[in-house]
Amino acid sequence: MGFQFIKPVQRVLLSTALLSLGLWSSPVYAQVSDAQVSALVEALRLAAPQTGRADDGLYSDWQIKPGNIPRWSKQCIGRELSPADFEASPVTARTILVCVMRDVLNEQYRASNNNESVAIQRAAAWWMTGDGSQYNSVPRNSYTYTYIQNVLKNYQQQRRNPQAQNQATPAQPTPTSTTEKPASSSLPTEPQSSAASQPQAAARSSANNPISDTKVAALVEALRRAAPQTGIENDGLYSDWQIKPENIPRWSNQCIGEELTPADFAASPVTARTILVCVMGDVLNKQYEASGNNETVAVQRAAAWWMTGDPQQYNQGSTAAYTQRVLNFYRQSFLKLFPHL
Repeated sequence: MGFQFIKPVQRVLLSTALLSLGLWSSPVYAQVSDAQVSALVEALRLAAPQTGRADDGLYSDWQIKPGNIPRWSKQCIGRELSPADFEASPVTARTILVCVMRDVLNEQYRASNNNESVAIQRAAAWWMTGDGSQYNSVPRNSYTYTYIQNVLKNYQQQRRNPQAQNQATPAQPTPTSTTEKPASSSLPTEPQSSAASQPQAAARSSANNPISDTKVAALVEALRRAAPQTGIENDGLYSDWQIKPENIPRWSNQCIGEELTPADFAASPVTARTILVCVMGDVLNKQYEASGNNETVAVQRAAAWWMTGDPQQYNQGSTAAYTQRVLNFYRQSFLKLFPHL
C-alpha cells in the first residue's frame, strides 16, 4: 500500500528572540507538556503501519523516511545522523522525535484552540500527510482516517498509563571544550506520509563511529546514577543530574535553540536528557581522541571533566573513585539500555 506526500511543509519553529519576548507564555495558548509529547511519540510508534517488507527503505520502529533523519538529528542534537545510526540507537531516535513532535504538537494545539484530542489528530495527520488540517477531511473509510484514530487511541492509553521514567552534581564546568551547536531555526521538513512500518528487520547496522549514540546515552545515564547525594532539598542544583543553574540556559540554547530556566529544565526530564546527550556527546568524543581510542579511559576522562573541569584528573585522588563509579554505571547502563547490542 503506497502513500504520496501531499507536499513538503515548512515547520515554523519559534525563535529564541520570540521566546524572550514572552510570546511562548501567552495566556491564549497552552504549551504542551513533555508527558503529552512523549505519549504522542509512543503513539506514533505503536500506530506505525506494517509493510511486511524488510527493504521498505524506512528506518526505526517509527519507520522514518531517510531524507528526514540528517535534518532532524542536526536540528535536535546538533549533529547529522545517518539513517543507519538513527535506527541503531532507539534512545536517540526517540529523543529526536520528541524534539520534532514537540514543535508540531504545539502548532497543532494552537490550531485546535487548545483542544487536546483535535491537536493529536492534527499531529497524526501532519505525520501521515504533511497537512494537519486533513485530520477531519479524509474519508472515514480511508486508511488515513483509521491511522489518525489509531494514533489518538494509543495516545489516550499512554496518557492513562504514563511510563515513569536525585543527587548532587559535580562541578559541571562551562563547556568551553564542546562544539557550539546551532540554535534551532526554521527548517523544511518532509512529513512522514508513510504507510510503512513493519517492526524493523535486523537493524541496518550502525556505523563505524567508535562513540555511538548508544554510548553517549549510557554515559548520561551513568552520570545520573553516580550523582552524589547532598541530603539538602534546596541545594541549588537542578534535575536528577543536579546541574549547576548557570549552565542550564547556555546548554539549552546551545542544544535545543532556546534558553530554559533551571526550573523548566528540572521539570522536564526528557528535555534535560536530550540536552545532556548533546553536551556529553561532544565531550566523550573529545576524550575518546585524547585517550588514544580507549573507551574505558575516555569514559573516566569524561566523568572527570564533569566533576572537575579537567579530564586529566580522571586517575587522581578522590576524583579517581568518582570516575570509576561512573565507569561501573556506564557498563551497567549500556547492558540495561541496549541488551540487543
